[in-house]
Amino acid sequence: MVKVNLWFANGLIEPGYQEMRHETALRCSGTYFFQFYPLRSNKDMSEEKYKIEPPYYPIVYVRGYAMRSSEREETFYDTYNGFAATSVEKRNTPPDEGHIGADVFEGQLIRFMKMRDYGYADQVNRGLESFHSNPSRSIWICRFYDQDYISESLRSIEEHAEDLRKLICETIPDRLRNTGVNLGENDKNYKVILIAHSMGGLVCRTLIQNLLPKQGQDPKRWVHRLVTMGTPHGGIELGRIPDFLEDFVTSRLNPFDANIFKSDRMREYLKLPSNYAANSLGPQDTPTSFPVKRCLCIIGSDYRSYNVTKEVTGNFSDGLVKQNNAYVVGGEEPADKNKDNYKEDQKCFWANVHRAHSGHRGIVNSYESFENIQRFLFGNIKAEMMLDKLSINVQPEGGSRYFYDFEFLFSIRNSSAYLHRREQDPCENAMRYNLENVPQRLPLHTGFLNSNLKDESELFSQFSFKFRVVERRVKKGMLWDQEYPDRPIYNETLEMRVGDIDPGNPGIEVQYRWLSDGDKWTQVNPVKSEYRFPLRKAGSISDEAEVVIKVSSWPDINLTKD
Repeated sequence: MVKVNLWFANGLIEPGYQEMRHETALRCSGTYFFQFYPLRSNKDMSEEKYKIEPPYYPIVYVRGYAMRSSEREETFYDTYNGFAATSVEKRNTPPDEGHIGADVFEGQLIRFMKMRDYGYADQVNRGLESFHSNPSRSIWICRFYDQDYISESLRSIEEHAEDLRKLICETIPDRLRNTGVNLGENDKNYKVILIAHSMGGLVCRTLIQNLLPKQGQDPKRWVHRLVTMGTPHGGIELGRIPDFLEDFVTSRLNPFDANIFKSDRMREYLKLPSNYAANSLGPQDTPTSFPVKRCLCIIGSDYRSYNVTKEVTGNFSDGLVKQNNAYVVGGEEPADKNKDNYKEDQKCFWANVHRAHSGHRGIVNSYESFENIQRFLFGNIKAEMMLDKLSINVQPEGGSRYFYDFEFLFSIRNSSAYLHRREQDPCENAMRYNLENVPQRLPLHTGFLNSNLKDESELFSQFSFKFRVVERRVKKGMLWDQEYPDRPIYNETLEMRVGDIDPGNPGIEVQYRWLSDGDKWTQVNPVKSEYRFPLRKAGSISDEAEVVIKVSSWPDINLTKD
């Protein structure tokens, strides 16, 4: 008995135990390539020489929405469905180098393959069979649009999710076994990592929340982590089109199957009752629940760099997806339907990056996304950053309303990008509070670190935090309100370094400095895994305010249920 792989043009259509169907032959033009190889015997299976190496599970990329037939055609003829896209941008250089140069990023897919820390294999064209190392570290593309293009018919999102199910539950484990990978008893050691862009995240959720539970399968058994980039988990809002017209067009006319982004249709394919928001993963306490803390959502904010769609989507978006629709939660919707009222344990992990939905400044082909994703998937430290004992010192004038934008930017030395960026200009996502509602404890970001990424020649890892507070004031008028110019009342940059900084005093040390204080490093010691130290003093902020960084091991099985 032999196994047959059917190849069309430059892509794998459907590997497995099959016969070529006449309708496929009639509808396809081009050259077919047949690949015959014998099935491995039980004796061969006993000679398996590789094992799954957690957390380095196979990575499956799931692409986004291809609205028109021409886009599906382009997708079909792209081996990697757009995930091999690169990015080249201008960067500042010293005066003697011409002031401006080119900054080249080869893309996250290539980075996962070329970095020695990961060493992933490209499975295309017998990539596993000829790979020099463990083929379980492999990269796959879910090509769910292939059949749509071949049949000239756009299938449903449920059918696309079924393609994904077959890939991760049948094709990948079969290929791994046939390249000598031991998946454990009953394949218990096998899982995949899903990385999805745009609608691809909804395809993944349809698998996790609908197809697998419907078959009595626990999605935790199959999916190790879910990462989404620019996914409209809460739907797509065309902010500059009246609601009644948008609803009529998408619900009645349904051009290009666009109603898959409307809440009623989303609840249908995600199997969500009406008391759950469209961006919910559903209940978190059932045997087939998928923990929200297994999810990382990358949220874009550069709507100006997107295509013409930005003109109907509007600001506060990546050009297509509103920022407050680009993340998932767990459990029921709050009674007041306020998205801000979900509890912390109901929220996924997320990172705000100043990138567009796609294009040259797209969210997929960016340093920012890759740096966040690699640390979430393979890091060993979780760091929760916040301000505590916070208050604003102002004497408000009567008749005026005061509100404040808290801005926070986080970067890691040698990462070439902000891993998290909350600022009003240009991102439109500062944390805004009225004066009377400024919280005493303000969460800033939960990030992930990987101590193994530090270069061997470096004594320590170094991080940068930028804090900015902007005061805004509006005075009520008889005919219209008067808005005063904004006033930055706090603007400081903090640096921290972690490692064996002092060779004469072996051991891990943590030090910080405020750039305004020059090269003055101060050591800080943890108290119950929390590093606390004073926010640099300024008359506008309370003297008692502190920076708090809570550090813990990652992954945390209490959160991820691994």
